[in-house]
Amino acid sequence: MPKEILRAFPAILLFVVYIGISGAYSQNQQANPCYGSENQYKFTEVDSYRNYLAKVAAANATLLDKKYRQQYSKIIDEKNDELVKQLNDNGFLFDDQLYPYLQAILNHILEKNNLDKSNYHFFVDRTSDVNAYSFEDGTIVCDLGLLSILQNESQVAMVFCHELGHALLNHVNISITRQLEKVNSPAFLARVRQIKRQEYNTKKQLEDLMMSNVFDKTRHSRSQEKAADSLGMILFSHTAYNGRNISLVFDILDSSAFKSRVCTIKDFFKKEKFNTDDDWFKPAKKMSFGGAITAETSDSLKTHPDCAQRKVVMRAYFDAHPKYGADFITVTAEKFEKIRQIALFDEAAYARQHKDMGYYLYLLIQDDARYPSDNCVKTEIFDTLVDLCKHQKAHDINTIVRSPYITSNDYDEYPKLLQVLDRLNLKALSAITITYYNNNKSLINASAEAINNLNK
Repeated sequence: MPKEILRAFPAILLFVVYIGISGAYSQNQQANPCYGSENQYKFTEVDSYRNYLAKVAAANATLLDKKYRQQYSKIIDEKNDELVKQLNDNGFLFDDQLYPYLQAILNHILEKNNLDKSNYHFFVDRTSDVNAYSFEDGTIVCDLGLLSILQNESQVAMVFCHELGHALLNHVNISITRQLEKVNSPAFLARVRQIKRQEYNTKKQLEDLMMSNVFDKTRHSRSQEKAADSLGMILFSHTAYNGRNISLVFDILDSSAFKSRVCTIKDFFKKEKFNTDDDWFKPAKKMSFGGAITAETSDSLKTHPDCAQRKVVMRAYFDAHPKYGADFITVTAEKFEKIRQIALFDEAAYARQHKDMGYYLYLLIQDDARYPSDNCVKTEIFDTLVDLCKHQKAHDINTIVRSPYITSNDYDEYPKLLQVLDRLNLKALSAITITYYNNNKSLINASAEAINNLNK
């Protein structure tokens, strides 16, 4: 089950229960020697955490109507299994800098609001999604992608306060209960029976029924998001952080689709003086790397709804209740930038471990624009280009560059890189690789294997 499904588990697990659709989740365990070792992805308290999850699940089930308890337990058990699996599969970061830093921010919020720390767990999800999320058991998760765009500690704290708001308001359990009521209603069950009696297209109709009636693509309703904002602002007011400009966090979230576009692909090619063909950059409607995602679907998957309206409300709140404090209380602004760099590098390493080399190269290009003298980034770009050449020669480049071509966002540079990779033949890709090496060889720690492959 992919992690995006784990995050939206109340709706999607019902989807699984009723029509028998399941997924698989696996990760490549290979560590990136440049960005870190596997030790920083190990969680040492899996057994105690699993016991905690089971205890909370059992307690929550007793609060429900008896007719829903078995279905509720099935949903939560499957979510807990996937969460533990992600912990065991190196899906979270437990390094000695970024993780304890974010944990310290959350602890500050809990302490200032007199909340029992034993009721909460905190993890750092290694994906580049710009998101934070919470579960019914009090687990709070922050994606690396979110940290890479936030500007200071105050903004991180506000996001954590918002997620704590969801947890304290019991939003996940409320959502599950509403969905259980819906799918157990006589009208819904009658429609399911009617579809199952049909001879053709049964599976598609059941899927459409679940999508239209149950599957909530945003984990929380808009009213829940606003309620979590309201409680989050109160929680934030008790901290030592600065709230004078905190509403700007919504501008950042609203523009998060562009967060990794520090450098355009054309600018990267121009900087490296690659011989290019204008046809490489012309828009395309279809690619061999995957199907298109429409604008409608992309919009429906927005994680942060109504950002403009929510900004107005938050600004009005802190205008009426001025909150003075510091933007940084745990580290300095300079140290915060180092933390951001760790986040950026590890989200790239995560793509590499999944052998998603197209996205890995894209993130490396963006990291190169941010840190132009970093020998690690230069080396990894070179090694990745060599690897792409090797697979292009074997005619199986699609096995490591397999992401869909997302056409709905003109500002997203990742699809443009995919488009270029889709159009490059082996001769052109080899020429780019050789040129890149010659341009940056003083900063590239090339392995003998990479040089040997390049010469071939």
